[in-house]
Amino acid sequence: MLRSDGDPELRVFDPTTRILHWLTLLLVITIFVLAFSIDFASSKAEAIILIQLHRSFGVTVWTATLGRLVWRQFARFPNWPADMPPIMRLAAQLSEYALYALLLTQPVLGLLWTNAYGDRADIFFLGRLPALIGRDRAFARRLGEAHATVGYLLLGMIALHASAALYHHFWRRDDTLRAMLPQGRRRRDAQLGADESQRLSQR
Repeated sequence: MLRSDGDPELRVFDPTTRILHWLTLLLVITIFVLAFSIDFASSKAEAIILIQLHRSFGVTVWTATLGRLVWRQFARFPNWPADMPPIMRLAAQLSEYALYALLLTQPVLGLLWTNAYGDRADIFFLGRLPALIGRDRAFARRLGEAHATVGYLLLGMIALHASAALYHHFWRRDDTLRAMLPQGRRRRDAQLGADESQRLSQR
C-alpha cells in the first residue's frame, strides 16, 4: 500500500480495492448468517447444506483476503486526512492489520476443525478439499472453541472498523468513508453535500 503524499488529487481508492473491500464484507455477512442459521435448521440434511456453504464461503473469504493483500502491494491509496493525528493513523493501521489477520486465520481454523472432526470441506458441492490433518476429536473441540473465539473477535473488529468510518464521516467530516464508497454513492453524497451547502448559503 502506498499513501499518496505526492498526489493530493487522489482522494478515492481504486476500483479493484473498492470491489474487493465490499465483496469481502458481503461474504463475511453471508458467513455469519449461515453460521447462526445452522442451529435453526429443520433437518440434518439442511444443517449439512448450511455447514458446507459456511465452509465454502469461508474459503472464498480467505482467497479474497489473500488477493487483497497482493493487490495492496501495487495499489496507490489516498493520503490520510491532513488533520488526522498520528496516533489515530497508527490505530487505523493496526486495526486494519488485525482485520486481515483474523480474516486469514478464521477460515484455516475452520478447515482444521472440520478435518479434526473427521470431515472435509465440500466447496460449493463441486469437490472436497484434501484433509490438512487427521481425525482427532479432542483436538477438534479445542479448534472449535478457537474458531468461535476468533469469530467473535472478528465481529468486534468489524464493528470497530464500521464505527470508525462513521466517526470520520459524521463527526470529523473528512473523506475517509467516501473514498471507499462505490462511485454512484459518492456522487449522491457529493450532490447532497452541495445541496446542503447551497441551502445554508441562502439563509
